[in-house]
Amino acid sequence: MRINALTAHVRMDSRTFRSFALFDTFIRQRRWKAPALFLLIFLAFSVIAFASGKEQSGMLGSLLLAVGFLLPMAYLLSFLLQVHDQCKRLGLKKPRPVYTINLTESEMRVINDIKPEDELRLAYDALYGAYRVKGAYYLYAAPARAFILPDGQYTLSPAEMWAFLSERMPESKLHGKRP
Repeated sequence: MRINALTAHVRMDSRTFRSFALFDTFIRQRRWKAPALFLLIFLAFSVIAFASGKEQSGMLGSLLLAVGFLLPMAYLLSFLLQVHDQCKRLGLKKPRPVYTINLTESEMRVINDIKPEDELRLAYDALYGAYRVKGAYYLYAAPARAFILPDGQYTLSPAEMWAFLSERMPESKLHGKRP
């Protein structure tokens, strides 16, 4: 059965938005690397300080170890608080309509359901990419602009959605495990 068009009225909640923010920041953009490198460097310095055996080396090693753990944790906490604030600002405590996505034979159309603005139309080859994650598809119009399409909010199964996108997008722009 060949599907020619699909319409999804996307409702967003804070859990869906948080999952997307974590994926986009730490998996797609790989922003976990800098805090991890910072931790490893300070861990190495603390091991050197502990191994030196000099007076006060235990205190210096403990201080380096604390800084090495606390600053990456502060980065992660700051990120999570920003996402929480953004969810509150967008009113996502309960699921609410945010946009409507129309996938046609030749393009993706997005209509904002929150505020009036022009309909966004993008040909499939102009999309930055499509990512399949557990429970959703993330359709990127650009590296900094994505549309979340949660499972259960469109009429196709995740496998049928993958097939639909595979027929219209280059393989190099499809990411994630095939459902």
